[in-house]
Amino acid sequence: MLERLSFLPDLHLVGGAVRDILLGLEPEDLDFATSAPPEEVMRLARQAGLGVAPTGLEHGTVTVLIDHRPYEVTTFRRDVETYGRRAKVAWGRSIEEDLARRDFTIGAIAMDAQGRVIDPYGGQRDMEAGVIRAVGDPLERFREDYLRVIRAGRFAARYGFQIEKETLKAAREAAPKVLAHVAVERVTAEFNKAFAAPPPAQPSRFLRYLYELEILQRLIPEFEDNHLLLQNPHWHPEGDVLTHVLEVVDRAPPQYRWHALLHDIGKRDTARWKPEGWYSFPGHERVGAALIPRIARDLRLPSHLRDELVVTTGLHMVPVLSKPTPAAIRRFQAQAGPHLEVLKALFEADGAGRRPKEAWAFFEPQPVPVQPILMGRHLIARGHRPGKGFGPILKAAYEHQLETGETDVERLYQAALARLSRG
Repeated sequence: MLERLSFLPDLHLVGGAVRDILLGLEPEDLDFATSAPPEEVMRLARQAGLGVAPTGLEHGTVTVLIDHRPYEVTTFRRDVETYGRRAKVAWGRSIEEDLARRDFTIGAIAMDAQGRVIDPYGGQRDMEAGVIRAVGDPLERFREDYLRVIRAGRFAARYGFQIEKETLKAAREAAPKVLAHVAVERVTAEFNKAFAAPPPAQPSRFLRYLYELEILQRLIPEFEDNHLLLQNPHWHPEGDVLTHVLEVVDRAPPQYRWHALLHDIGKRDTARWKPEGWYSFPGHERVGAALIPRIARDLRLPSHLRDELVVTTGLHMVPVLSKPTPAAIRRFQAQAGPHLEVLKALFEADGAGRRPKEAWAFFEPQPVPVQPILMGRHLIARGHRPGKGFGPILKAAYEHQLETGETDVERLYQAALARLSRG
């Protein structure tokens, strides 16, 4: 792609793409830097017959379209002043000057059009050593942008690296200020990136790091002291609630890791000490489901995910605690609705291969439908006029359907009337 943009002066591939290429990974995005100011980039791109959009002129960034794919091109920059997530910048004169404002050495690497690597801060050396190290003074880097404290943990988990001692020390010092200076949307985006990272990434390492820095429990207070909540060793040989939750997150498919993180969020508030030396958590699934709307609001999670989390958190214990009778299975699947497959994935990740065989019956296809059979049109056909009276009849018929497996419309109708007549 460098050759397609060769009309730009001093063009370099920068950032995560270079890091991933040097690690032998497929880069997700290709970002470029050039000495040309943004207006000149736009002029040259149009002259080359390419589409271009001014997506971030105040930051020196324009987006160039090549074969209908967008590529960001940013003018070399240098910091004039930095304060939190904001910085006053000026156009830079060299790629080395531009790299000086990057956060970690493994991302402060560039590659020119000839494939030569520019690595003024030893990023390749740190990659070989498996180290996340801040560029320059780590505390200064974090004060420039407190989100970098979180990003350090995400990179460590993504690549299986360790955070260098001084960088980790600075992260601990800066941690109390992170949530006061960084918009929660940006924090949640880091969680999403950590959860989506392909193997061998371990999102549990990212979460453990945030817990040790006391960021996770500030973000979600119900995680406070979860490492102290010992569980029944028969079902949880891994020990405490925090360790269990992090292991479930690692086992869960990437798209369901929010469900794994929050499935036991009600355990702290329901913990009851047992003389055997561990806690029980009666009703934690119901308490957890009630907490989800507030947590989702605090984290700015999308509404569809919030609604799904309420269902999966509230129902994840049903196959463990209930006997798999046909009626129980129908009721469970009716409550799960479109989220049954998510529940199955969570159930598998949560169980770690220790679920009783019969519990899996809750996820098997049913010969009797779990959607309501008696509908409003059936009541109209039997002389009922639409109105408030429809609801109780339809609800009673549905309850009878789930309990008995009845599928005949007339028998469901008669059963509903009989239920209502009994009060």
